Amino acid sequence: MTQEMGRCAEEIRTCWQEGEVALQRGDTDGANRAFGHAFEVVDTFPAIEDDDVRALQFLCVLTWVKVSASLEVTGQEEEAREARLQVTSLLDDMYAANPASAANPWPSSEFLHGLESEEAVDLVGRLYLLCSKAGRADSILWGRLFMDLDLRIHGDNPPTVN
Repeated sequence: MTQEMGRCAEEIRTCWQEGEVALQRGDTDGANRAFGHAFEVVDTFPAIEDDDVRALQFLCVLTWVKVSASLEVTGQEEEAREARLQVTSLLDDMYAANPASAANPWPSSEFLHGLESEEAVDLVGRLYLLCSKAGRADSILWGRLFMDLDLRIHGDNPPTVN
């Protein structure tokens, strides 16, 4: 991951945090602005290197996972369902972009290098649960990535998903 992508990832992570704080205050408009800004960051980042493109795609997926979870918390079930559909659609697009290796486009958690954070651990865990509930074959991949990422962040402490 390039340094620019690292800064982009940090800005997106900040958006996730701002959205969470806004929701804790009951400020759904503030949360919407924070998540909207995350998508603006994704849309305007000039990703050139393949690793950056992959990281950016995955950050977009995780942002939709965060949006879905936030909508569920606020009781907006229909909107949360639509956000979950966005997640699965983006995952399908990511697999389609890698047809030669579609069976296992990310064999390790190396593409997450530089994206490690508490928020990412939580969101990858949520992604695993979302895919598992939907019966998606890639849920095993996300479960493995969750465990790898959680181990990097928390060491030998047991994994948690909020």
